[in-house]
Amino acid sequence: MKMFLKRSTQAVIVSLAVLACGKKQEEKAPPVTPTKVTVQQIKTGNQAETLRYSGTVEAENLVQLGFSVPGTVSSVLVNEGQLVKAGQLLASIDPTEYDNALLIANAGLEQAEDMYTRLNGLYEKGSLPAKDFMEIKSRVAQARANKSLAVKRVKDTKLYAPMSGIVTAKLIERGAMAAPGAPAFTIINISKVYARVSIPESEIGKISKGQNANVSISTIDQKLVGKITIINPLADVATKSYSVKIKLANAQGKILPGMIADAEISTGKSVGAITVPTQAIVRDADDITYVFVTNGNNKAIRKRITASGLRGNEVVITEGLQSGDRVVVSGQTKLKDGAAISL
Repeated sequence: MKMFLKRSTQAVIVSLAVLACGKKQEEKAPPVTPTKVTVQQIKTGNQAETLRYSGTVEAENLVQLGFSVPGTVSSVLVNEGQLVKAGQLLASIDPTEYDNALLIANAGLEQAEDMYTRLNGLYEKGSLPAKDFMEIKSRVAQARANKSLAVKRVKDTKLYAPMSGIVTAKLIERGAMAAPGAPAFTIINISKVYARVSIPESEIGKISKGQNANVSISTIDQKLVGKITIINPLADVATKSYSVKIKLANAQGKILPGMIADAEISTGKSVGAITVPTQAIVRDADDITYVFVTNGNNKAIRKRITASGLRGNEVVITEGLQSGDRVVVSGQTKLKDGAAISL
């Protein structure tokens, strides 16, 4: 029993000693020193209203070509990706059948015209009934129509490019059977292209046909000025947005369909804008942009922001801040969210 009391007493003494040491350590912890910063109160200014959209590039023209007569393909003269000129021969089918049909049509026309010449004299002398004369005139007209049709079919054995452009699809090969109306080639014209963007219902009234737009295509690092040429009056049922096309010159052919295009359209009006000095902006390792604002307790609060551009030495903020916020403009690189600050 005495041994038990002795051990219990020792345990109590050790516990009290530990608590006393911990208390002394807490008392010796140095106080947190607030970070010295400079702040600036945000004010709302005016700037030109600019609408920004992202869309895709489309070709000005896209056509599918095919033969209008059936036959065996005898030659294919172009490949996918090849640049072709308007009027260039693309492919042909065996014309033997159609050449023979033209010979037959020529012979029929010559026979009908010869008959007409001989009977016309009799008709003028009154020796040929009008009914018989009208019949030979009809035969001549039919023979001429047959020849015209045969000539057209011979021409249709060759397929020509209706415009200059790039062959994006070749769907026939030599020796294959061509069917009337079946696609043989697809050609796009990219000498001029469109940047197509979707504009919400709330903003469609701010733009008009003929208005200029600044278009940036990051894939090829190009910035161009285009013109709004098409505003589709029918809104998308699901998104309630309108399709708008901005025409762009593409003489060098570097802009290709499917590329991402960012468009900026100035409305010519002024709107309120929140700006902060460029030095107030902080970007972390995850490429997130933010600033620090102060609250009434001298604490730094981290706020994520969305910037839309520059105006002089200031950044235009579209989301994250409001007029009256006090933004840290110096000393912010040493801060963490909730850190104590001094002005």
